Amino acid sequence: AVGTPTHVSEPAFEFLLHAMIEQVEIQCLREYNKKMKMMKDRSSNDSDNNKDAQPGEKKGEGKGEDQNQEDDTKEKEEEVDEKDKQFEQELLKEEEHKQQILMNENIAAKMERMGFDVGFRLVERLAQSKSLVPPTAHTQTPSQTLLQLEAVKFICKEFWTEVFRKQIDKLQTNHRGVFVLKDGSFKWLERMPSNIEVARAMAIKILALPCGLIRGALSNLGIAAVVSCDFMDDGEKMNSCSFNVKIK
Repeated sequence: AVGTPTHVSEPAFEFLLHAMIEQVEIQCLREYNKKMKMMKDRSSNDSDNNKDAQPGEKKGEGKGEDQNQEDDTKEKEEEVDEKDKQFEQELLKEEEHKQQILMNENIAAKMERMGFDVGFRLVERLAQSKSLVPPTAHTQTPSQTLLQLEAVKFICKEFWTEVFRKQIDKLQTNHRGVFVLKDGSFKWLERMPSNIEVARAMAIKILALPCGLIRGALSNLGIAAVVSCDFMDDGEKMNSCSFNVKIK
């Protein structure tokens, strides 16, 4: 119909993006809390078992004579128990930190897989109206390297314009299967939290999605690749980023 918008507005898309991240975070947080509860329960059970395994008080003759020795032994056992408890708490904190890192990695991985699915389907529609084979002589078969370059150019122009309403600003390659796609003003990173650490953590989660978009699009074009991303943080803004593509 005439006048029907073909693209989601930027504020609406930004809202949807953050809602996606929030839902993934909730899911991963449930898994994280479940793991930590199991660890704490296991630690508590081990502590109870150690207490049950301690020998009881001696009964019978000589108790009055050995009272001082027993008191000293009890004090030493309490000191050992306290040290063991502190050690267990340190181990638990260390494990919590590891699980937190794993949770953040899990969030990014799920966002990347979502991007892969979207990129795989989107490029199929876009590529129907454009040939990726460069114009060459009829007798000349394009090399694999040239086909890969044309596919990445397609990602930089048609694909990126469809998603972000602009082309990739700069494409670099070593002509050996490694490409760097630079975007100097990536829209999804324009409005980040003022806290630098929070902003960096959020940026990593957000950038996992376009990494998946690129990988999914290339996969549909018959190219298996590993995609990672770096962003430049100058202390004031961090919306400049580069996507590193390595063909397998």
